[in-house]
Amino acid sequence: MKKNNRILELPDEVKSKIAAGEVVEGPFSCVKELVENAIDAESSQITIDIEDGGKRLIAVSDNGTGIHPDDISMVVKRYSTSKISRLEDLDLIYSLGFRGEALASIGAVSQIEILSKSSNNDMGRYIKVFNGEIKEEKARQRQRGTSVIVKFLFNNYPARRKFLHSSNAEFRKILGEIIPKCICYPEISFVLTHNGKKVIDIPSTTSTDRIASILDETFISSLVPVEFENFDNNIKISGWIQRPELPSLKKYYLFVNKRNVWDGKIFKLIKDFYTPFTDENPSFILFIDIPADLVDVNVHPTKKEVKFHKEQLVMSTLKRTLNETIGVDSDYRRDLFSFQKDFLFEGDSKSKFWQLHNSYIVAQTNTGLVIIDQHAAHERILYDNFKNNETFTTQSLLFPIQVKHTPLEMLKLEELKNDLKKLGFVFRVFSGNSVMWEGVPSVITEINEDKIRGTLEDLSTEKETSIDGLLKSISCHLAIKAGEPLSVEEMESLVNGLFSTDKPFRCPHGRPVLFEVSLNDIEKKLLR
Repeated sequence: MKKNNRILELPDEVKSKIAAGEVVEGPFSCVKELVENAIDAESSQITIDIEDGGKRLIAVSDNGTGIHPDDISMVVKRYSTSKISRLEDLDLIYSLGFRGEALASIGAVSQIEILSKSSNNDMGRYIKVFNGEIKEEKARQRQRGTSVIVKFLFNNYPARRKFLHSSNAEFRKILGEIIPKCICYPEISFVLTHNGKKVIDIPSTTSTDRIASILDETFISSLVPVEFENFDNNIKISGWIQRPELPSLKKYYLFVNKRNVWDGKIFKLIKDFYTPFTDENPSFILFIDIPADLVDVNVHPTKKEVKFHKEQLVMSTLKRTLNETIGVDSDYRRDLFSFQKDFLFEGDSKSKFWQLHNSYIVAQTNTGLVIIDQHAAHERILYDNFKNNETFTTQSLLFPIQVKHTPLEMLKLEELKNDLKKLGFVFRVFSGNSVMWEGVPSVITEINEDKIRGTLEDLSTEKETSIDGLLKSISCHLAIKAGEPLSVEEMESLVNGLFSTDKPFRCPHGRPVLFEVSLNDIEKKLLR
């Protein structure tokens, strides 16, 4: 970032390239712009005072580089900025602000006072602006930095002021702007007050400590650290993302070059990656650091959106990050599901697995214990085996199974007979809706009349059945049921098979397969 630049009015060619629009949507957008200016000024301390949800007063003070006294009158003039000076600078923006619109737009719809002192001057400079016009300007004492006070927002636009929400609602929007800044800039201390009461008061600290102080402990414990760097293209992705086996707390923070933004394609990629685990949107705090010439921040006046010039490269890097963080070969997966410590349950065979009510497998992990739904686990294994194989071998049944199906089931069998045969099923249809089942896919370890009948009964209720729907139904009905006793060897085989799949945390229909109980949770319950 350029340091100590003087404020200049941008040339016409640059003005024409800046996306035009209103930057003042409400008190929250005023706070956003003022805090971003304070961050760009290299401040280490920022104080935000709010009254009446920002409708009566917004005050932002910092200890940054300040404004040169000769430039103080320029800051409320549109397209006047120290962040860029020529057209080429739009391709290399690292600062949060650059348009030169914020103070001009705020000053046009409120009463605004600015007091600033730069490093190289003995006195500060003060101006008072009302509805876009400078009403007062004079020298005034101040330590280095800038204070901006905004009063009576939209006082000259009563129709817009009428549509502002309650004080608490507007303040919640302001919090929504401040919290991401606190997360992204742990080196800056922040103080936020509302009607004289401190809401945030956090010193400068490390990134991890800042996350812990600004967000609740439950949220932090639901996340896994993320870090991956594409050295060939100088793209780095870091932060934290939701553990797949836990429910989402629905908090999403995305930063591109330390700018908190919204990107629908990134959100969709993350959601799609987690779809086998859950139908919820997974929580995350992600930082994408990318060369400035590969991202366009000049997309919208609010600067909430960005455009990647090599979008596919960013997406593939993010996908690889997710795979290496919580994918099959990740340290997370190995740490959570490693059974190499002392056995938790001891019996005659000193088994590390124990079956609960003939339905759940309990096993020790590095950090506690995990409870696995044996039916859902086997369902996931069967489904993945079907999905990941192009050809299927058939095992002939020593004793073929004859099943008399309903007319609806026979209609569905006729519809799906080619797909079933491709999967490895062998059957013959007789008169009277009788079918002789003579072979099944080799991945199926046990078959009986009830399982075959249940599969077709389930499928017959669907008007149309996709191949994926067929695989889900087969996997569900042919999987081990709750209530079936398993040997130690069978449990171990099932657990190993589960964690060799790509998505072990949810069954194909989206139900949880397992949940973990940490030693910390156990100790809290036992007051240790």
